[in-house]
Amino acid sequence: MIGTSGSKRRAVALLLAWGAAVVGLSALNPVVARAATPQVTFTMTSISMSGSKPDDQVTLQGTVTNTGDIPAFGVQVLLWGSRDPIRDLATLRQAGVNATGWGVRLPINSDHYAVITTSAVAFAPGASHQVELRATLAELGVDTRGAAYAFGADVIASTDNVGTYVTAGQLRTFIAVPGKRTVPVTSIVLLAANPTKLVDNLFRNDDLTAELSGRLENLLTAADRPGMSWLIDPALLDEVRDMSDGYQVQDGAKSLPGTGQQVAAAWLARFDKLDRRAGGRTMFASPDINAARLDDDQELVQRAALATDEVPRVADLPLVVVPAGHVLLSATYDYLADSGAEAIIATNTAAAGALQSGSAEPRVLATSAEVPGAAETPGVERRQLALAAAAIAGGKGQLRLLTSLSAVAEDEATTTSWMSRRNLGELLESKPSVARTVLTAAKAPGLSERQFAMVDRLTDEFDAYGDLVPDSELIGQADAAITRGTASAWIRDTTGFDDYTDGLSRLIGGSTVGRAVVLDASPRFLMSSRTNQFPVTVTNNLTERIRVQVVVRTDNPQRLSVPPSDVVTVDPGQSMTVNIRPEATANGLVIARAHVATADGHRVTPDTSITVEITDLGVVAWIIVTVSGLVLVAATVFRIRQVRRRAAATGTPGLPHD
Repeated sequence: MIGTSGSKRRAVALLLAWGAAVVGLSALNPVVARAATPQVTFTMTSISMSGSKPDDQVTLQGTVTNTGDIPAFGVQVLLWGSRDPIRDLATLRQAGVNATGWGVRLPINSDHYAVITTSAVAFAPGASHQVELRATLAELGVDTRGAAYAFGADVIASTDNVGTYVTAGQLRTFIAVPGKRTVPVTSIVLLAANPTKLVDNLFRNDDLTAELSGRLENLLTAADRPGMSWLIDPALLDEVRDMSDGYQVQDGAKSLPGTGQQVAAAWLARFDKLDRRAGGRTMFASPDINAARLDDDQELVQRAALATDEVPRVADLPLVVVPAGHVLLSATYDYLADSGAEAIIATNTAAAGALQSGSAEPRVLATSAEVPGAAETPGVERRQLALAAAAIAGGKGQLRLLTSLSAVAEDEATTTSWMSRRNLGELLESKPSVARTVLTAAKAPGLSERQFAMVDRLTDEFDAYGDLVPDSELIGQADAAITRGTASAWIRDTTGFDDYTDGLSRLIGGSTVGRAVVLDASPRFLMSSRTNQFPVTVTNNLTERIRVQVVVRTDNPQRLSVPPSDVVTVDPGQSMTVNIRPEATANGLVIARAHVATADGHRVTPDTSITVEITDLGVVAWIIVTVSGLVLVAATVFRIRQVRRRAAATGTPGLPHD
């Protein structure tokens, strides 16, 4: 217990009496500030409780700083507190958002009150001062266990040495008073990263190497500690396994060897040693399920499941869905009814308790209470919020999802003597604390319409590529690639999303394929009959065998129609001649446009223009042939007669006589 001696208390009391005379009643009842208001902040550096009995103390330490641009006079700090116990999450969140009106300033005494400067001394802009205040639980009115109480301090000051005092700054936090029962805490380390893999053995960059030797290495260490639990993203595990036996990194139109093979192998070996009873898995790539439901993507859940099936040693782990922002919407809950998930993470549950039942399967895992802007508040305030939520949860337990190294550190700082560790497997086997989960209204972050449009385009490109190259190994990876495209990680990493989708398009996109498959044809054809057959050439510069046909459209289909060619197979690096068979109904010039397409009609190449001239050459040709034949016969007869007459006159041998 931190306290002061009686003599020190009396000395401070005399000083405070003088300060109170200067301040007057304005210190207790400040009026509305004038236009120029001092800006003084009180930043909490530590807070501690010596116990939960009435005479135990709460000690608050912090720094008072003039953060404004004008001097402040008579700066004083007064403890503030509420006597109303907070015993549910809704009230805790409300108090965290706006604690105005919740409590009152404590009576002035040597422990509750600190004078920074008198009314005659300026507290200059940028100046700071250390403060320590304390109060007993009885003085604060804390008399309920298993609850939280709003607590803090007010800073009052004046703009000059004769002015009216105003509230220049406030600090609002919580103190937690645990119940008599131990609070079981389940701390889950989330092992996940922004996707980098495009397809097997090919990655968009080498960023995961640094992650595996840095952030993910430290998170893996935390997951391996006694009492800790973990969730693995199957997409991450798939990437690490792929890296561990060698891989390539896309570099524009070429690829380079990756550098993280050994790092990946070492990380994978450590991961395989984790206690699987404390582990679980997320959906593949943790897709943005809230936005997918709004986008009416009915195939996302199935695609994620199929992608997970390709990852070894994860199918036996319980599936825990982690929605974007850890916000669960009621409609999304129904959307996941057939996902096979055992539980869904949610911060926006109305009631406390780590495991809760929903309207049906799956169940809900309620994480620690969060308030708007909590991630931006100092660590001490977040620590107090976590302790307050734990005290409210009591025997129902608390769940903490740890997504960063700072979260791991805060978890350690908020694990106290009145808590015990309970791993994920034990939590899922326990009895739900709430028979029916009630979700509070919350705004969930989500992928943009532009991002979903890009994913839809990728889906179409995979379909077209699958029709072009039916035997391609890339098609079997479409579920994983498309699901990675809907990862929640892209919400805050739009540049990474663009890099990922561009990387896939360079592999299977229409523009890439259109440059690799080439159609060659004569720019002009002459039709000498109503039907003709003309050759065109298809060249395959891809590394895989393709199945294609040639499709021709004309600007005058009534005069000339061209049915698609036969479907042919062209080996990689080879060319093949394909015959097209136009059918004419009238003479004239017709402009035709030919392109290569898949068997299902997906366009592969741009148009190649062909001019077709249709003439009735069939009749003319027969006339020419007949006349030519008659001329030839007559000339031949005439020549034979000349030779015979000459032979008879000269007696040349070898020629027959008449």
